[in-house]
Amino acid sequence: MDAREKMKGIVRLAGAAVMAGICLLPVRAQEVRTGGEGVAAKDELRKLISTALTAARRNDEGKLKEIAHEMIIPNYEAWFKTTFGEERGAGMGTPYGRNLEREERSIPWVLGLMAKKEGALLVEDVREPLTSGENWCAKALVDTAKKDTAFYLVTLEQAQSDGTKRYSSAGYFTLVEGAYRRLDCFDLGLSAGPGHRIVGPLRVGGNVQAARIINRVQPVYPEDARLGRISGTVRLHVIIGTDGTMKQLEVISGHPMLQKAALDAVRQWRYQQTLLNGEPVEVDTTIDVIFALN
Repeated sequence: MDAREKMKGIVRLAGAAVMAGICLLPVRAQEVRTGGEGVAAKDELRKLISTALTAARRNDEGKLKEIAHEMIIPNYEAWFKTTFGEERGAGMGTPYGRNLEREERSIPWVLGLMAKKEGALLVEDVREPLTSGENWCAKALVDTAKKDTAFYLVTLEQAQSDGTKRYSSAGYFTLVEGAYRRLDCFDLGLSAGPGHRIVGPLRVGGNVQAARIINRVQPVYPEDARLGRISGTVRLHVIIGTDGTMKQLEVISGHPMLQKAALDAVRQWRYQQTLLNGEPVEVDTTIDVIFALN
């Protein structure tokens, strides 16, 4: 084989190698994308919520407002119709737009409440829940979505002294135009679904319900407790009536000298009505009343 023939052979081999590389590269990229997308998405959302919680603990209201603004869906009318279909999307986009300002104000409040607690931050794809039990809100989002849209639930897992675990929710999130946006099932008018009947009060997380408050009366710090340098949190279990007022209250935990003041204050609180299938329902939730000497 002369030098010219050898050169042709080298060129043919190089061309084959290049073509092999061209064929293999898209496959490898697809494998990485499908294999790690869920993990990467959860990590990014966890990082965002962690940043927000740090800002809340530092009382950085500017940063919290900035994050809250970024969690609002831009061009929401078009997004809802694209994601949930023309008719269903319009039915969800209208209440979302109506509650837009309240939602943006409530996000710092929800994250602020979560920042006062210690625990493990969990981010779960609602299609692959980490915790047992039915979640009608997650089911409503997934079942009504027209396309394969990922929705994530963010919660704070707290270990209790009796060995049980308690969860505080920051809400549901989905990726829209490169950023994570927050969704509130009640504000979207979503229901538990056909054939699903809620028996008794609807169980709602304390953080979620806190964002719906209309009138909050601050507790009067008991003078004896103040002189005795007694502080802490009083946790109440409450049933909120269909009109948003307190129907039933009971103390779960807290210093005895602080309990009456907490009950007296919360008894006067009022919330927005909670609607399910367009009908007002009672709400079963918890409220933390914090007494701090400073």
